[in-house]
Amino acid sequence: NMKKFLTLILGLIIVSCNQNQTNHGIMQNDDDKSLIVEKLADSYLAGNFDMAREYFSEDGKHYFNDLEFDVDGIIEGYNSHSLIFNDIKHNDRKIYTGYFSDGSIETFHDFNWSATSIISGNDYYYPAHCRWVWEGDQIVKTNCYVDPAAIFAEVALYQETNQE
Repeated sequence: NMKKFLTLILGLIIVSCNQNQTNHGIMQNDDDKSLIVEKLADSYLAGNFDMAREYFSEDGKHYFNDLEFDVDGIIEGYNSHSLIFNDIKHNDRKIYTGYFSDGSIETFHDFNWSATSIISGNDYYYPAHCRWVWEGDQIVKTNCYVDPAAIFAEVALYQETNQE
């Protein structure tokens, strides 16, 4: 009996200690928001990111590293990648949504971006980290962080070859 009592007391101590930890929220990877971001990422890979308009708020802000774009600008920018690159891929893609205790919701989208330049033939492979911020059922902000050197260099080549 004393053994059961000590086990019970020890169990209560462990449970009460664990309750002192702050829970910041939960992460899910099979929820609707994660699946929407997966669908949007696939549309980018297919060369037509226009469907993002269905999910982006009209006044949303979208960032490619530190460059800020409105909805039209970010969609045109991402669509232009298929004019410059072939075989665009999101390798080792992970998409999961955080539902935080403060009420904020953010989808995390991490991958290794790879592509082959249509103009130079160069192959590129870079880690990328994107964040999609939600308010209700709309995406109000996106941030994508990736080394832009290859994209900027290939855009410059694309502009040169199309000016002639």
